[in-house]
Amino acid sequence: MTNYIDKIVIFITSGFGVGYAPFAQGTFGSIIGLATIISLIYIQIELTFISLLLIIFISSLLCHRANQIYKNNDSKHIVLDEIVGIFVATYDVPLTFINFFICFLFFRIFDILKPYPISFVDKELKNGFGIVFDDVLAGIFANILFIIIANYFLNTS
Repeated sequence: MTNYIDKIVIFITSGFGVGYAPFAQGTFGSIIGLATIISLIYIQIELTFISLLLIIFISSLLCHRANQIYKNNDSKHIVLDEIVGIFVATYDVPLTFINFFICFLFFRIFDILKPYPISFVDKELKNGFGIVFDDVLAGIFANILFIIIANYFLNTS
């Protein structure tokens, strides 16, 4: 890391340092994302679709720079993509423990297993956008699956 801005980029993209955990960096990043969402809801800041798109765009730029700093595509230390992915997974989901827990589980399953087209994005897009977008897709899949289950089985939404 050559300068102060690079240190800030690493701090943010590593999820305030949790990307340096000895194991399960993505899971810890997702937990940081959940804590952030709950904090935003608690202080009554609503995550709108436009703000979510802006977060995705800015995160892509930051992850692209982190890629350059690490000289390694999608370093295990980069967890900002998981934070953004869990934002997508819980988008417009009522805040309850069970709702967020189910979204978290679905997101982690999709992020780890990477079914198509998530796997395609993960393998083909080797830049900041690719780092973030495979997690955005995992979040979309998790959100859709949650909505289906909530509407037909849980009746929680």
